[in-house]
Amino acid sequence: MTDDPHPRPPRLSRRALLAAPAAGLAPPVLPARADADTVALCRTWLANKAETMRLLERWGDIEAELMRLQGPPRPGDALMAGPPAAPLRAIDARLDQLHAEREALAPSLPLSTATTRDGVLLKFEVVMAELFVQDFPVIYGLLHTAVRDLKALW
Repeated sequence: MTDDPHPRPPRLSRRALLAAPAAGLAPPVLPARADADTVALCRTWLANKAETMRLLERWGDIEAELMRLQGPPRPGDALMAGPPAAPLRAIDARLDQLHAEREALAPSLPLSTATTRDGVLLKFEVVMAELFVQDFPVIYGLLHTAVRDLKALW
C-alpha cells in the first residue's frame, strides 16, 4: 500500500486502448440461413398484406355495387345472402385464410435475424406496412426517413 491519498489506476497500453473499441466492431456470429429465412418471412408477410389490402378494396367495390342495386341493408337482411353476394363470401373466406397465415407468421418476425442489407430493409418495410401513419405520424415519418438514409448509406 502506498501513502498516496489519490491512487492512480493502472496504466493501459496503447494496444489495449486501440483493441477495446475494435472488439465491439466484430460482426456477430449468425447462422448462415438466418437472412434467407428472414427475407422469405418478410416477403411472405408483405405479399399477405398486399393481398389483404387488395381484397378489402374489392370487398368495398362489390359491397357498394350491391347496395346500389339492392338499397341499404335493412335490419335482419343479410348483405351476403344470395348469388350476387357470392364474391363477398369468397373474399371473406380468403381473408380468414390470410389472417390465419399472419397469425402463424407473427411470432417469427421479431425472432428473425437479418444479416444483409435486403434482410434489414425488408424488416423495416414490414414495420412500415403495419404502422398506421394516422396513428403515429411523427414516428412513421422518422422511420421512413431512417430507411431512406439507410438505403443511401448502405
